[in-house]
Amino acid sequence: MTNRSAPDIIDDRNRDPARAAPADAGDDAVILQPEVPAALTFNGTSHAVMMVSPYDLEDFLTGFCLSEGIIDDASQVQIKSVRQTLRGYVLDADLDPICADRLSDRQRTLEGRSGCGLCGIQSLEALSLEATRKVTPGDMSQDVVLRAIDALPEFQKRNRDSGGLLHASAFANAGGDIILAREDIGRHNALDKVLGALARDTIATDGGFILMTSRCSYEIVTKTVQCGIGGLVTLSGPTLTAVNLARQAGLTLICRERRGRFRRFS
Repeated sequence: MTNRSAPDIIDDRNRDPARAAPADAGDDAVILQPEVPAALTFNGTSHAVMMVSPYDLEDFLTGFCLSEGIIDDASQVQIKSVRQTLRGYVLDADLDPICADRLSDRQRTLEGRSGCGLCGIQSLEALSLEATRKVTPGDMSQDVVLRAIDALPEFQKRNRDSGGLLHASAFANAGGDIILAREDIGRHNALDKVLGALARDTIATDGGFILMTSRCSYEIVTKTVQCGIGGLVTLSGPTLTAVNLARQAGLTLICRERRGRFRRFS
């Protein structure tokens, strides 16, 4: 793992829009989790506004750029600042000129809600339901998958504190050891944070897989494939579109069914 330099954290607020209301004292008290808008600005131009949990935002921005195909490598985005304002956060970054033209292909003009990976694209032509690349299928045995699943709760502190409100995404190596995990109110945001953290820390992903606490929808598959990871495990079932995309891409997809059993779909 290599050291990375953090961007400047700028705070021009008069109050904190993400501060949760205090919970009642007692054993059953939970910490209310914030859900705030984060504006993504590239080369001085606003690209999207996403609803996120305000943690690990540098990882989120990098992962979003990678999983959306805006950049090919973390070195192609330079995060200038993460600025908190009265209305939310502004994530300001510069893109390599070779990548700047790709923004028009994925331009978003509406807010991206935390539960949806589609919100705001301008047309159906901007949506691809075909696999954009091929990956080397993951070779995850039952023991390896269960090892990662059993370890995941230890990485979900915020979720425990909030009473189960947050999704988690994690990356596990070929032996099922969780290397890192991230949490967010939105499942695709949590995944972007993991993908960004992997890239920013230059962690090798060969033989590893993504583990998600959510259902497996199409954007979870496409983001995983876009970043070249060959295995995906989710703790809820997949959609038909997600299964078809996984098969097209060669992604090994394992999901939990209603009866608690896991099934390999592709």
